[in-house]
Amino acid sequence: MGIIGPSGSGKTTLLRCLDLLETIEEGTITYRGPLGIQLTPISELKMIKESTATDRVIQPLPSEIRRKIGFVFQAFNLWEDHSVLQNLTLAPRVVQGMAPIEADERAESLLARFGLKDKLLSKVWQLSGGQRQRVAIVRALMMQPSILLCDEVTSALDPLLAYEVLEMIRALRDEGLTMIVVTHHIEFAASLCDQIAYLNDGRFIQIDTPERLLKEPATPEIKDFLNILRIAG
Repeated sequence: MGIIGPSGSGKTTLLRCLDLLETIEEGTITYRGPLGIQLTPISELKMIKESTATDRVIQPLPSEIRRKIGFVFQAFNLWEDHSVLQNLTLAPRVVQGMAPIEADERAESLLARFGLKDKLLSKVWQLSGGQRQRVAIVRALMMQPSILLCDEVTSALDPLLAYEVLEMIRALRDEGLTMIVVTHHIEFAASLCDQIAYLNDGRFIQIDTPERLLKEPATPEIKDFLNILRIAG
């Protein structure tokens, strides 16, 4: 799914809620498939406990959910003075208890797959913007996530570097990885996503197939926004 919308509409907040970096105040979040979990606001959870007179209704720990969710941040969030290998292997070793040799092998395999094997021992500060973003995506893949959340991963890149990152995301999509992609590259979103959602002021105004959303925007606001994206792109 692609998420589009003006600045300040709530796109990043939505991703942070899905990854439990923000506490939801209304509604529910339901994770299907391998996660199989439904989350409700803490206030609602308290009401459920009181109505059932039991303490057996328990929210899963955020860490349990995050183990299956990969988050690729707009600002990379890599350790600049650490090597690429160190950035990639820390979480699998600490969180999953993976043996160092296994973590190193997984890192090498993923880097080779995305054309970055020669950067294995490079410091992050030595990498280009596109290479850093690809390393950030590989870091998320190291945890073998069921869902990958991507937040404007090409916004700070020039067109050539952005293309490299977008092609990486396309390859993951073709392999069947579930992804929610916040982007301003509307043509890429249209070719990549099964659905595109237009978000504004914290609410979805239209959720549709790319073809329908582009040809039949639900409101003049969406039509104007799409025209701006096309001009900017």
